[in-house]
Amino acid sequence: MLNPKIQDKLESLNQLPTMPAIASAVLQTMENADVNGVVLAKLIERDAALTARVLAVANSPFYGFSRKITTVELALVLLGLSTIKEIIISLILQGIFAKTQSSILDINVFWRYSVFCGSTSRFLARKLGYRVAGEAFVAGLMHDIGILIEAQYLTNEFVQIQRLQHKNGISLVEAELEVLQCTHCDIGAWFAEKWQLPAQLIESLYYHHSSELTEKQSLAHFSGGKPMQETAYYLQQSIEQPLTALVALSELFAEELGFKNWAGEKDSTSRLYLPTPLVEHLTSLQFNDQSNNLQDQLIDEFATAVEFTRM
Repeated sequence: MLNPKIQDKLESLNQLPTMPAIASAVLQTMENADVNGVVLAKLIERDAALTARVLAVANSPFYGFSRKITTVELALVLLGLSTIKEIIISLILQGIFAKTQSSILDINVFWRYSVFCGSTSRFLARKLGYRVAGEAFVAGLMHDIGILIEAQYLTNEFVQIQRLQHKNGISLVEAELEVLQCTHCDIGAWFAEKWQLPAQLIESLYYHHSSELTEKQSLAHFSGGKPMQETAYYLQQSIEQPLTALVALSELFAEELGFKNWAGEKDSTSRLYLPTPLVEHLTSLQFNDQSNNLQDQLIDEFATAVEFTRM
């Protein structure tokens, strides 16, 4: 849980990033099962930057539509709500990253890591049957936002964390617990709650470094008791918090492919939520691409995501 002293310190900061009002309204509207495309389009059009990004993505070579997309309403129809959610969160996070100045964390390297985790989460979601691949992209993209907050607003503590890692050869999470008495997972989930993001997304931030989840934890921990999606099925096996597992998997691949060198975990790595049934299924899964192995496919997916988030 978030250390009350850390929470008080963060809440006292006037400069802590807030969710833009229109973006927040758009995301909340999208959560409505009866969302009206015309109403949503008009809401998006109230934000010039968001409108420009939606149209830029719709007209990008990646989608290759035969005619130019000139209205947000048509872009919504062609791209779908999941992609629109990706665009909104990506735009907001880019703004946060662009304003972050840190001598103790390479922001560009951390952004590339975040994009890789987003694209990998989305890729695995498609392959493993998670119902909302765009939600997986968002979760992967922002799952370590707590680290960015530490580097920017808890600078002295973050320096202590890095020194403790180097001195004792411990993982980032272990060092965080010693210095902060909480972790970036606690901070990130608190931040996402303030942004009123969906409960399953908050849970993926909070639990992705948990070694296991209890039945109680897998329920609506952040949703005020409201029911929420609890399971997904891979090879007929139930996995608690599938979105959290996808995020953890993306971080594992980031470690393997060198995208997580910023973490300073040379001797010991932070534990991850990797349910045995999911790992077993992943190792037996055929990815149906004869020309590329899994590593190459993840790098290709990342390259596409970099272009997507660069617009």
